[in-house]
Amino acid sequence: MQDHFFRQLLRGTLPLLVWAAHFTFCYLLAAAQCTPAAMRAGGPDRVLLGIATALALLVCAWLLWRERGILRNAGNAGLLDWSAALGALLALVGILWTGLPVLLVAGCA
Repeated sequence: MQDHFFRQLLRGTLPLLVWAAHFTFCYLLAAAQCTPAAMRAGGPDRVLLGIATALALLVCAWLLWRERGILRNAGNAGLLDWSAALGALLALVGILWTGLPVLLVAGCA
């Protein structure tokens, strides 16, 4: 029987990787658009940041929904099942927490 270690590792950490990618993209974009050489008049591009946040939330919500179905149908859910579901929930909260300040910032000052 094959263990599929990397598939299981990705299943357990994918929501957290989505959160990390969202955090990195949003804050690098905001930092790049607030440098003196590339200063935008209205601050960081809030539409692009909003789209990135919504997309990351949708991906993590889908991953949580998928894990919810696995936990509901499997009477003996294992540690990987629970860690994937709780990781998706944590990533949802993390994306909301780190995405709100970026969306609320009106300028680069």
